[in-house]
Amino acid sequence: MSQIETREIRLHPAQNEFTESPALFRGFVGGRGSGKSWAGAFDLLCRARDQRTYLVASPTGVLMEDTTFPTFTAIAKHLGMWKRVKLTPYPNVTLTTGETIRFRTAEDPERMRGPNLSGVWLDEASLMCEDAYTVAIGCLREAGEQGWLSATFTPKGPHHWTFDVFGKNRPDTALFRARTGENPFNPRDFEATLARQYGPGFARQELGGEFVETEGAEWPAAWFGEHLWFRDWPHPDDITLRVMGLDPSKGRGENGDFSAFVNAARDTRGIIWLEADMDNRRPTTQIVTDAIALAARFEIETGGPLDGLGCESDQFQELLATELIEQSRRRGIQLPVYKLTTKGKPKEERIRRLTPYLSAGTFRFRDTPSTRLLVAQLQQFPVGSHDDGPDALEYAMRLAVHVWNARQAKRTQATRPARRG
Repeated sequence: MSQIETREIRLHPAQNEFTESPALFRGFVGGRGSGKSWAGAFDLLCRARDQRTYLVASPTGVLMEDTTFPTFTAIAKHLGMWKRVKLTPYPNVTLTTGETIRFRTAEDPERMRGPNLSGVWLDEASLMCEDAYTVAIGCLREAGEQGWLSATFTPKGPHHWTFDVFGKNRPDTALFRARTGENPFNPRDFEATLARQYGPGFARQELGGEFVETEGAEWPAAWFGEHLWFRDWPHPDDITLRVMGLDPSKGRGENGDFSAFVNAARDTRGIIWLEADMDNRRPTTQIVTDAIALAARFEIETGGPLDGLGCESDQFQELLATELIEQSRRRGIQLPVYKLTTKGKPKEERIRRLTPYLSAGTFRFRDTPSTRLLVAQLQQFPVGSHDDGPDALEYAMRLAVHVWNARQAKRTQATRPARRG
């Protein structure tokens, strides 16, 4: 007599309710680390029927490669359901019982059209446009039967399409929510650690899984999608400008202001790639040392020289800029330091200069803890507790414009024909 092998999958209550729901269209909204992708992948495998076809969509190829596909693969193999995969141009997985799982990106929703489907899972759906949803549900008709759709995502405010679809009690639709802290499989104090870095409103969204707009925030949450995050800098041949901005506020403990550096690299398309280094415990004496080290690392990682370091130089802070120049010279580096002043303009007025870049989606953010903190401060501006990161970013952009325009003017002068006597 053959033995039946059982495989255990552990779910927390919100994940379990999501997978057991009979609704045709189901959303699982949660904070970071709440187990959204895990629930989505397991749910699909539980609902998969022999010889049927299913679609899994991620916002970008990077998210598919980093999160969606590895999560699905791990669970399918653990359950003994994995048979084979064809990886190009996108993964097509065949399960042991004959189901086909097609993985696609939602960057161009029209390309999600294809064969009739029995089910669709949209992972990180709030980073997709609504067309991805409408195209997908139009495919749910395999073998003449109505298919289902599930969406897992972090909320992006009450004006986002995911709230309209899943948060307003539409027919055949259900929404399930999980806080970061409800996932018992996270590291101890994971939620508390993030909460100390986020403001109250941002924490409600990123940790509580709530559809909130930070009251009084300058810029909508939808301008800060996960598709703007990156891991590696562009190729050196594609970078046209490298600058750093520094807001040298003194660190004064856990709730003090941050000394903030922002590295910015402009590419040939005009996209600006950013990385922040922020510390509210860094003493003034350490700022110069860290600036030199950060500049050196930035040059190595981006494969080219720094075009300028813009340092706030109002009043006593001019001494810090001078010290940067002297110490880098003594070390044989000679940082190209620019002394930037506020000229009496309020900080809020200066930071609002970032609006055109944010609204156009010009910025890309490197996925590091400090850069996440920079984005959190941008999302809470001007009502957040801190704005040192946005201030440093404004210095970086102001310097970038100055250096770029000076460079273009020099080229124009060099190509202008000489006057005849």
